[in-house]
Amino acid sequence: MTVALSHIFKSSNAQAFRGLTNILEKAKAHAEASGVSEQAFLDHRLFPDMNDMKWQVQMITEFAVRGAARMTGIAGDDLPNLPMEGDTFDALIARIADCASTVAKADDATIDGNATLQISMPIGPDQTMDIDGQSYVLSFFLPNLFFHVTTAYNLLRMQGVAVGKKDYMGM
Repeated sequence: MTVALSHIFKSSNAQAFRGLTNILEKAKAHAEASGVSEQAFLDHRLFPDMNDMKWQVQMITEFAVRGAARMTGIAGDDLPNLPMEGDTFDALIARIADCASTVAKADDATIDGNATLQISMPIGPDQTMDIDGQSYVLSFFLPNLFFHVTTAYNLLRMQGVAVGKKDYMGM
């Protein structure tokens, strides 16, 4: 049995978004119950040189929307740019829902047909990476998506939010 690239891409995004929403909802409830400000959770970093919780969510959502655009053949210069917004749990949860809807609307046949599409993307100052669509999804996009979802999970877990694997898995 062959699994379509669009199914892998879209179902992985949907699961990551469900998990991210779960942990943010639990963090919001934890903040309210403990009297700790949302900002304390959203501004938290694992290490001083890493981005904060809020940025993790903003990045995940922009990355997913831009990934869907890449896989539907949108050129690098025309990729959507989402403003790095969302200063509350509610705003970030709404952002996730909006981005999940955008990704879900990406055309399956186009994604599947773009498995061999050559994608050129920036990976640092004055650096680009050229990769085909299938390798982009399987070897670049998915590891990055789950890295940032895991980082968000870890940020909340280390602050005492009672989240577990089921929450992370979007169950």
